[in-house]
Amino acid sequence: MVSGTRSADQVLKAARKAAKSLGYTVSKLPKRGKGSHTIWAVLDQDGNEVGRVALTGHSGQMTKIVTRSNEKSLEGIFGEGWLDK
Repeated sequence: MVSGTRSADQVLKAARKAAKSLGYTVSKLPKRGKGSHTIWAVLDQDGNEVGRVALTGHSGQMTKIVTRSNEKSLEGIFGEGWLDK
């Protein structure tokens, strides 16, 4: 479980790092989420989506609940605790 909170930029940076280690990429989807949220997809080597996460568009730290939700949504791909690595 993630310790503390993260900003959307920190989550995106960690997701890109974890994806790169597996040969995957992280790409912003053209449609937006609710409000200022953006949707990011994790793509495998063939361009198939293997996961996605919604990140807030505002600066600053997300709440613990939102940070944990982002971590949990990609745990199946990157493994438990990927956001703290």
